Amino acid sequence: MKVKTISIGEYQIVNDSEVVLETRTPKWYSSEINFNYNDKLYEIKKSSFWGLSYTIFELKRPIGKINICFTHNSLGVIRLKIKNETYNEYTLRKYKVGKWYSSETRYVLNTKVLIPVLTIHYDNKNKGSWVNSADIRVSFNDLHSADLSLLVFSLFLMVETDKDLVT
Repeated sequence: MKVKTISIGEYQIVNDSEVVLETRTPKWYSSEINFNYNDKLYEIKKSSFWGLSYTIFELKRPIGKINICFTHNSLGVIRLKIKNETYNEYTLRKYKVGKWYSSETRYVLNTKVLIPVLTIHYDNKNKGSWVNSADIRVSFNDLHSADLSLLVFSLFLMVETDKDLVT
């Protein structure tokens, strides 16, 4: 599976040359993202102006949070409500791949008990160029339970925490 960057915050998730999901930003300057998945509208909105927290909405109802936290290799936490007051918690971690000068980075989304759910392989060969040349590939650990909404939440967290990414 590949991710094609349209502009900042706007992506197309492509599987076998077919666009499976597309994200949108309501305004060019906004950090909000909207997308449709499984006949549901999802929105990611900032919780407060000064905070580092975002609320995830499903059909206009809050279902989770994205919290940015900068600890060792960790970029943040995604908490999603599954039933009543039960939450699934995921952590996104960043790992450099290759030599110090390499542009390759791997982002791994883990469950609370550190079981990998998905891996985002990011490589920007022409970092800092005007041409968008980032190669973003995604691999799910379990293809049968692949949740593309988790992928979008991870991409959002990845870009919000790592402003060096050219998207």
